[in-house]
Amino acid sequence: MTMGVFLYSCKSESPNNAEAAALLASLDPSLAQAIGNQSGTTGTLRAADTESDIQAAFAQENDGSFTFNNTITVTAFDGVSLEVNLFQPANIPAGSKLPAVVFVNSWALNKYEYIVPAAKLAKKGYIVLCYSTRGFGASGGLIDTAGPKDRADLSTILDWLLANTQTDIANIGISGVSYGAGISLTGVSTEPRIKTAVAMSGWGDLKRSLYGNDTPRLVWGLILVASSYITGKPDPIVAQNFANLIQHINIDFVTSWAADRSPQTYVGQLNASAGKSVMISNNFEDFLFNPNGILDYYTQITVPKKLLMNEGIHASAEAAGLLGISNFVWDNAYDWFDYWLKGVNNGIMAKPQVTFQTRFNGPRVTYPSWPAPTVGNKTYYLKPRGLFTNGEIATSQNTTVTNTTILSGADTVATTGFPLLSDILSAQVGIPTTTNLFFESRVNGIVYQSSSLSSALKIRGKIFWNGRISSTLGKANVNVYFYDVAKSGTATLITHGTYTIFDAAANEARDISIDLNAVAYDVPAGDSIAIAIDTYDVLYSVPTTLVYGLDVKHLKSPQTTLVIQSE
Repeated sequence: MTMGVFLYSCKSESPNNAEAAALLASLDPSLAQAIGNQSGTTGTLRAADTESDIQAAFAQENDGSFTFNNTITVTAFDGVSLEVNLFQPANIPAGSKLPAVVFVNSWALNKYEYIVPAAKLAKKGYIVLCYSTRGFGASGGLIDTAGPKDRADLSTILDWLLANTQTDIANIGISGVSYGAGISLTGVSTEPRIKTAVAMSGWGDLKRSLYGNDTPRLVWGLILVASSYITGKPDPIVAQNFANLIQHINIDFVTSWAADRSPQTYVGQLNASAGKSVMISNNFEDFLFNPNGILDYYTQITVPKKLLMNEGIHASAEAAGLLGISNFVWDNAYDWFDYWLKGVNNGIMAKPQVTFQTRFNGPRVTYPSWPAPTVGNKTYYLKPRGLFTNGEIATSQNTTVTNTTILSGADTVATTGFPLLSDILSAQVGIPTTTNLFFESRVNGIVYQSSSLSSALKIRGKIFWNGRISSTLGKANVNVYFYDVAKSGTATLITHGTYTIFDAAANEARDISIDLNAVAYDVPAGDSIAIAIDTYDVLYSVPTTLVYGLDVKHLKSPQTTLVIQSE
């Protein structure tokens, strides 16, 4: 493997801390040290190589009940060589056919990523093939970003698997994390020989993931582009398309390019295919492949399906399973394959179809489907702030007509925090991003707050801010942060959303709807809810560096509203 990690080692080790440190250090080792400091632990962080840790876990699984061949190459349609690992149960009887699972690497990783899950499956009687997609690992070619060449490569991999192993053509599954999840969802939709998929931290609509609400995902986009150059061989179009999004140019081309790489494009083929099934696992604090997109994609799927929505950032809920550690996601994944590929009646289909983990590692709530029959929309109305008072979140409609003007050019205390570090501290370690909204700048931001809630507000899904705005330059980035405010005044960030206008005329009014990232969270009775609005967050690219005035308009019609999916 190419990415180093830090593992947390102390006698009182917390699994969440260990996973968080590993995730952080794969991006920036200095962040791994910070997580130890923030969590108040007394242990030390030791440097280790991901490969050695995975190999150690693999050695524990390698009991002689399966064979492992990591010297295989498969030639793609255009002559590109694809590197492959193959796991097979030992002493397969002649003439017998076994179920098979294909694992597809994450972005910037390679065929060794899944050797521990592959070993576990091989011990259970599966043939397992792991391969490095073109442009990654020792595979040739340029990264195709889940495009047509990757789809053709997957078909070639299946051709080889069926020609060279005793794979049962009627029982082939596919799985992967992140990049591998996207290819898995597209593969189960377009490749008739794939029966089922387990997709972890994938996407439905690629453009929406990188450019949702016309806002470039600056931090995550830079991580993707940079890591592709560090560990792979990217097609120059990857960096060029990201540059196009940052500059808001050639969007039609990017849209077409991304659609070809989006599982949502092929959902009709999936639904029209008999005998297919899909299990999806994604994370609520995933600001790369955000939960809103995957929830919308999931609602379009009509074949048998299952959805796990977890606490965590991108790929964090799945990380432990790569080291063979039993966790909720991978335990369900193994059961899913056993049911669909081996016919094991293990009860997986009797469990609720949808499960949401509540924020800050809270309990899981379950639903028979999504949208859930017990979840509906609760509408609040936003009333303008006064000379010395904040705006109001109320159950009655606004009856005044006024504009609230703020300036861009400066950040406020309303923020998502330090990129990646704050998200991991919040999701994995239980240290939320907090502030006191009393200190929110009235020049650069707006606060709206409710009175104390008489009963708990059980948020289940998305939150929408609907309003009318204008910008003196016709360009604006609008960020909406949603808070749970305790009686002490401490405001805990629960979720946020963003929207960019880059093509309006100066002072042209636009009606916009900002979908905040979906979440499962209970606001306790006695607390209040609040939102803050400003024009800058470090996670996102801004449409202009010039200072502009942003008018948030409060009218009798249309009303400015906050719509919350809740029980």
